[in-house]
Amino acid sequence: MAAAGRGTSGHDPGDVAAFCRREHRRLVGLLALYVGDRAVAEELAQETLVRVCEQWPKVRAMTNPSGWASRVALNLASSRWRRLSAERRATVRHGADPDRAQDVDTAATVAVRSAVAALPPRQKQALVLRYYADLSVADVADAMDCPVGTAKSLLSRATAALRDEAGLIDLDREDDRVS
Repeated sequence: MAAAGRGTSGHDPGDVAAFCRREHRRLVGLLALYVGDRAVAEELAQETLVRVCEQWPKVRAMTNPSGWASRVALNLASSRWRRLSAERRATVRHGADPDRAQDVDTAATVAVRSAVAALPPRQKQALVLRYYADLSVADVADAMDCPVGTAKSLLSRATAALRDEAGLIDLDREDDRVS
């Protein structure tokens, strides 16, 4: 018999709810920057949190559950991109117009999203995890399943590209340094 206030799986349902409340906004922001569309980011964040709930006993025991959720979110975004690319190719192959109307964003938002979108995928992932999700460099490396030195290199190249190509960041600021 389950303890009072606990689910049949033996964990407190309040724990997962609190985790999801804490993570939702961060995941939406991370994904909006990564995919360039807030509505899609909302959907992907929800799917990520569904997976957190499904795997909660395992996720709860991890040393960095937020990093795991970020990795799942980015994997879902990558899967979505592959699926949409295949759909776009099929649409073009069958003679339909693949272009769709998009919401209008501010010029600054468009500039940041465009610059981030132009980065190679691993640099983009590292940048979003480090500066938007606010993970440490070690946590970025863990989330990307790579050595810390590789994460530092990816972050360094990404920030240099944004500085050089878009003039979007000031590397003299303390919080922009890769450490």
